[in-house]
Amino acid sequence: MKRVMPQSNWLRHFDDVEALAGMGSWRLDLASATMEWSRQARCLFGLDPDAQGPPWDRFLTFYPFNDRMILMQAIDRSIDTGKTFEVETDIVTDGGERRRIRNVGKIDPGDGEAGCLIGVCQDVTAQREIERALERSALVDELTGIANRAALNQYLNDKVDKRRALGGFAVVLLDLDNFKSVNDTYGHHTGDDVLQRTAATLAGHAQEIGFAARLGGDEFVLAITAQETIERLRGFLATLLNDLSMSVSGDAGTITVRATMGACLLDDGITTRSDILRRADLSLYNAKALGKGRAMVAGDLRPIMPDRNFPG
Repeated sequence: MKRVMPQSNWLRHFDDVEALAGMGSWRLDLASATMEWSRQARCLFGLDPDAQGPPWDRFLTFYPFNDRMILMQAIDRSIDTGKTFEVETDIVTDGGERRRIRNVGKIDPGDGEAGCLIGVCQDVTAQREIERALERSALVDELTGIANRAALNQYLNDKVDKRRALGGFAVVLLDLDNFKSVNDTYGHHTGDDVLQRTAATLAGHAQEIGFAARLGGDEFVLAITAQETIERLRGFLATLLNDLSMSVSGDAGTITVRATMGACLLDDGITTRSDILRRADLSLYNAKALGKGRAMVAGDLRPIMPDRNFPG
């Protein structure tokens, strides 16, 4: 004889399955606007699992305004088309905790004229945080902790596109003189330390004036949005040359590492990030042709030397 699980056991089984999946379910009667919740749905929203409700209008208030609009539009489309809806939104639980929720539902015609809407909510907060962490790591240089080339490309695309909103914008491209000698003489561990110190210096400036990134190897970029710094760009570059000068010492002697820089100001002739990087790179090439440890600005033939008292 086939054994049938008692209904109470099925309900407990269903409750355990929802808990394991981090999800809960609900049912809305479209005619009466009454709402039924599973125990785990109430837990998900920070409610007493053994309490009643809450009603539909209270359910919607768990969603911040923009997320509520997204959910309601998805539900309206589902009612109009009869198709399943699925959207991901935030909620704020009854205890004030923010969670990321995947909402899935559909219309169940049932026996009534209006039918009902059945839905499932799944907590995807942890997955969302993992995705965000992966996105952040994809935009960060692993060695130095500053932005990488991909992040710089996104940043420059945005700035070039929004040129009219910027009072001014400049890009400084630099690489390190004698860096190869440090690696060859004292090893990559010491070379990595030089790169990290360079990144820290650039990041310190970027906190006040813009954005710092490592392109790879000993190549770095400092993007400048601060109007005051742009107006005295030559003087700032002279100071930055000083800030990036460092000595590496050991049994084989002292190696002085300096930066050579090429800068470019955004103008009407620049329409893409490639344009501004290309001009900065040409200025860097011109600076290197005159000697190490100096800077040049696109369109200005005067080299800039390290000097804390540079007149600008």
